[in-house]
Amino acid sequence: MESTVTATSPLKPATPLSSEMVIFGEIVEPARNGIVVVDPSGRIQVCNRAARNILGKTRRQILGHLMQDILPTAWKDMADLIKTGKPQIAKKVRIDSTVIIANRTPVYHEGRIAGILSIFQDIAEYKNIITELEIYKQLNEELNVIINSSYDGLWICDHQAKVVRVNHASEKMSGVKEKEVLGRTIQSLVDEGIFDKSVTLEVLKNRTAVTLIQKLHDGRQVLVTGNPVLDDEGNIRLVVVNARDISELNRLHSQLEESRALNYQYSSELKYFQQQKKFGSRIVIRSASMQRVFDTAMRVARVESSVLITGESGTGKGLLAELIHKASERSSGSLIHINCNAIPESLIEAELFGYESGAFTGARPGGKPGFFEMAEGGTLLLDEIGELPPAVQVKLLQFLEDNELVRVGSITPRKINVRVIAATNRDLESMVTAGTFRKDLFFRLNVIPLKIPPLRERVEDIPPLIDFFLRQFNNKCGTEKSVSPEVVDCLRRYSFPGNIRELANLIEQLVVLTPTDHIDLEDLPIAVREKDWNGCLLPATESDLTKVLREVEKQMIVRALKSCGSQRQAARLLNIDHSTLSRKIKRHRIQHGAVLHRVE
Repeated sequence: MESTVTATSPLKPATPLSSEMVIFGEIVEPARNGIVVVDPSGRIQVCNRAARNILGKTRRQILGHLMQDILPTAWKDMADLIKTGKPQIAKKVRIDSTVIIANRTPVYHEGRIAGILSIFQDIAEYKNIITELEIYKQLNEELNVIINSSYDGLWICDHQAKVVRVNHASEKMSGVKEKEVLGRTIQSLVDEGIFDKSVTLEVLKNRTAVTLIQKLHDGRQVLVTGNPVLDDEGNIRLVVVNARDISELNRLHSQLEESRALNYQYSSELKYFQQQKKFGSRIVIRSASMQRVFDTAMRVARVESSVLITGESGTGKGLLAELIHKASERSSGSLIHINCNAIPESLIEAELFGYESGAFTGARPGGKPGFFEMAEGGTLLLDEIGELPPAVQVKLLQFLEDNELVRVGSITPRKINVRVIAATNRDLESMVTAGTFRKDLFFRLNVIPLKIPPLRERVEDIPPLIDFFLRQFNNKCGTEKSVSPEVVDCLRRYSFPGNIRELANLIEQLVVLTPTDHIDLEDLPIAVREKDWNGCLLPATESDLTKVLREVEKQMIVRALKSCGSQRQAARLLNIDHSTLSRKIKRHRIQHGAVLHRVE
């Protein structure tokens, strides 16, 4: 509901603006809603940032100018308000393609209208707020059920120690009804003798969790624990107090830890549901093993610890890193994804840490920031971390220790605020043993290990993944293909050496190439349908062992190239040298350029 605004002095129509208007303009500048103040002649005295963004004009183009020149349609209604003095609520105004909702109120000085205060908002944002309010309403109802189901007494107060919620158990324990104390300060309840002292006041004073024994007005004692709930800026938003009758002290030792775990579980589950709703469209999970990986990733997203994601090629390491970034406090910053194996060894240090002008032959004049600096305030994903040269490993370790780097060709350290997530499909522990990866760097990266199991070890994820990719490629290709249960069963038995990337490739291939809208078993590639040793098709009529082994070797190479996307990764999957794989490709006359492909 609008209220009449009374100015401290008359709003003057002339420019430059009065000092009062300048001060008022500075006060409302950061407001999210658009705020405009005009004098009786229609001259604009105040126009904050949100209003300028909606109007599409600069401060110079607006302040001191007439509203009838800036927005004639709005001025017509505002002029009526000057005459009548009657506030205008929820007025719709079209500005180009944008529709705003405006509330206008007359500003009085010494009993006369001295101007108009208009507060407005984009209608699209207004509708979004209504949707969010409905969601919050539903969450609040669910939270009410949880709070009132608690056996323990719960008191919730705001940052001013005013009571905002009391559950049923606490009413029975204290003999005080919720309606009698809502909106009152805890200090007033202490003054009345309802409590002898307050844990809420101690929490607000010490800014930490506090536990103490509290005496009620009837002489009974209860054990109370107060916990602060902080906002994004670290300020106390709420204080949640858990109370239990001291007569249950015999059970307290075991139940206190249970209560804390339960509180943590509630908050974790609530956070998980929010994250699941937010990221549910990006990840498909049914297996318990992958659910544990996802839950751990969401928990670690809230802290700054180093994370090492391991897993075979195609398991989704990059996607998991992206989810961690999006669920973290750094989500507004950039996520820079670097494949260490794709950068030449001679350039990787300069690309990661940047360089100064003249640092080496061909260096850009003026120098260049590296990927670490580009990820300032965000997250840097170092994929294929096992491919880093030893010299770069030393420099990375130094950065992880003190968050400082020195550009190539410079001696000046730079402080960089970036979170590092590493990923690899190699066995770094074996590399440490072999001396090809630094032991201290491994331990520094492996603070939070996240190992993504291969698809063959979580076959329960295959059916929902099939459905996910089928819908994705149907939308992409404008088709309505479906798969038979036999196809799903066959794919559940398939080993998928290329993991999710291979499954996505296969589904896209079936959507594109299957002539009918129903994908049957015979539409699957023969190597998937009729596999034998290690997933390779054995010649049915061949009895020459040498020829059989040659054919099996050829099929394994082709499948590895298709699954991995490069000869180097395929060689690693087959556990042979890159040069050995190149010779075998030539010997079998495999057109590897035709089989290499990439899944987005």
